Amino acid sequence: MGKKVNHKVIVRLAENNANKRLTEHIVWLLAREPGVNTRPLVYLCIGSDRYTGDALGPLVGSYLEEHGVGNIYGSLDNPVHAGNLVDTIDEIAKKYNNPLIIAVDACLGKLGEVGNVEAWSGGIEAGIAVGNRLPCVGDVAVIGVVNTGGQMGYLDLHSTPLSIVVKLSKVISISLLAVHKCLRSSDAAACFAVPNGEIIRPT
Repeated sequence: MGKKVNHKVIVRLAENNANKRLTEHIVWLLAREPGVNTRPLVYLCIGSDRYTGDALGPLVGSYLEEHGVGNIYGSLDNPVHAGNLVDTIDEIAKKYNNPLIIAVDACLGKLGEVGNVEAWSGGIEAGIAVGNRLPCVGDVAVIGVVNTGGQMGYLDLHSTPLSIVVKLSKVISISLLAVHKCLRSSDAAACFAVPNGEIIRPT
């Protein structure tokens, strides 16, 4: 059984402030996690470049690596997919003490949802759209809806236009890089609006 999805935000690619909204919401989600300032932050970017629609995670992972972010699992050169996800989860658990995992993945949805980026408190159950049953993973989840989902599974991912995947990956990548820089800055506390001990949820 997967983790419960809480505090979801939906951001549209067409929004002028898409990156700002997504960044602020992810920071807010992380602020709610116990020990956010002491737990190692790990980015698990799930997917494979064998199917266009499934390349979102590896594109995000590669972008973060290229911009100096560490603790990345899943990139174009070293993808994390159905075949090695369980081993990767085990590797992360052995290497890090109580890590805070941000899981990123592509998703199939309804026609009106294509182009959405969604983020929530809770994990991702990768592979559901194509019939795979994999472990739920992540403390914070970020997904991009790359195409409509139907009975075709992998064919839906295979037929996804590269343009939508690249656009979604850029929004997610830029936001996660901003989150990372904020949390790792000398004034990390400034990332969180916490007057009187109350975390303010972004609008």
